[in-house]
Amino acid sequence: MANIGFKPAANDVIQAFARDPEQLMVGANATAAKMLPGIAVVFDANDGEVKECGAAGAAIGVLGYARANPNFKPETQLTAYAVGDSVPVYNGPGRVYAYLTETIVKGEPLVLAADGKFSKAAAITIVASGSASITDGQAVTGTYGADGPVVARAAQSRTGAGRSWINLTGV
Repeated sequence: MANIGFKPAANDVIQAFARDPEQLMVGANATAAKMLPGIAVVFDANDGEVKECGAAGAAIGVLGYARANPNFKPETQLTAYAVGDSVPVYNGPGRVYAYLTETIVKGEPLVLAADGKFSKAAAITIVASGSASITDGQAVTGTYGADGPVVARAAQSRTGAGRSWINLTGV
């Protein structure tokens, strides 16, 4: 295996988070089979409940594994949590062994995709309006690309869809 610049966690999908996880519950509207450690989640209908994040959604964090309540912890990292399970949810900057939808190269910007997964961000083109350059103090406005804001960067390259380490920045 190639040197990726860091030592991946041996039995977790989370690494280098400064904060402890919130302990939330898998909500009634979650698709249980999609509630895998490492996916991005959003709040469900009730406070304290989460479900898988949709494409361009506003994720509140990612599901962890090692610090799950032993009564609800899946047998492996590849096993989903059930509706009603207590789950550790991490937010803020950190490294996640996440699910990707396509081939990525280390360093590429990532956005949220369907089912709590991550995909490459579309290129954004900025066009100057009225002035060829931006001066100090000048306001700049714009919008995200069609696929939403960049929330992570690839921490290692991967060919094809599957799991890979990413550096979470905006969830």
